[in-house]
Amino acid sequence: MRLGWIANLLLAIGVIGLALYAFHKNKQPKEPSFKLSQVSSAVANKIVVESRAGVAYSLEKRGEIWFLTTPTQARADQTQVQRILDLLSASSKEKLAPTQLERFDLASPTLKVTINDQTFTFGTTNPLTQEQYVGTADGVYLLSAYFGSLAPNRADRMLTHRLLSENETPVGFTFKNFSVIQSDGKWTLTPQPSQESERPSQDDLNRFADDWRFASSLATQAWTGKPTPDTVQVKLADGKTVTIGIVQKEPELVLARPDEKLQFQFSAETGKRLLRPEPAKDKRGAGAS
Repeated sequence: MRLGWIANLLLAIGVIGLALYAFHKNKQPKEPSFKLSQVSSAVANKIVVESRAGVAYSLEKRGEIWFLTTPTQARADQTQVQRILDLLSASSKEKLAPTQLERFDLASPTLKVTINDQTFTFGTTNPLTQEQYVGTADGVYLLSAYFGSLAPNRADRMLTHRLLSENETPVGFTFKNFSVIQSDGKWTLTPQPSQESERPSQDDLNRFADDWRFASSLATQAWTGKPTPDTVQVKLADGKTVTIGIVQKEPELVLARPDEKLQFQFSAETGKRLLRPEPAKDKRGAGAS
């Protein structure tokens, strides 16, 4: 009986202690948090990036897709754009008055990013916290240096890596010697290989179409303008046709989109999958045996 009484007492003390801890924790003053912008990334439609080194480029949203508008006109890497827009949701624990900007290296900032009508300037790094001074609106804030790395320092690094845009859905591919066409949701390869083991299945053709639809390059650059007699005609779901030029097949595949003045470099493995629909390895193995 005595042991039970002691156990109950200890349990009661523990419960009271936890209650007191929770009470005092709630009474603790919260750390200040200053949001740098009231603009939502959903309404952002224009971005201008300028560096002290003289590099400058601008982007514009058309529909749901972001495009580079200067120094070249091209589809932008949508993921890179979203990283820049992360600035709009940034918060800081410290806000300083926007005076004596020279001491923060903000009078002539290393980087300036303007989203819609709000400008963010990036200055020096605080030696104690390793955070970067960022000026915007009516204050100077300390932010993780991560935010200063969000905007690439070269315009070509903003070029899209996707061969086809997010709103371009392929329904047909016409190569020099064969075609893969979708009709009533089913893909057909014409002409069919003579050997059964060489004929890709419907799953293989679906995979081939997806490889094209989501093809992402290792590198993207301005198209050289060199003629590409070997082409692929890609028919889209909206009825349009995109001409893809085959710049080279080896050692790595390089494809050009003359309509966008861009060319895309792919690994040898990706190139193999894009140039010909292949049957699954297990089907080939079965045919060989």
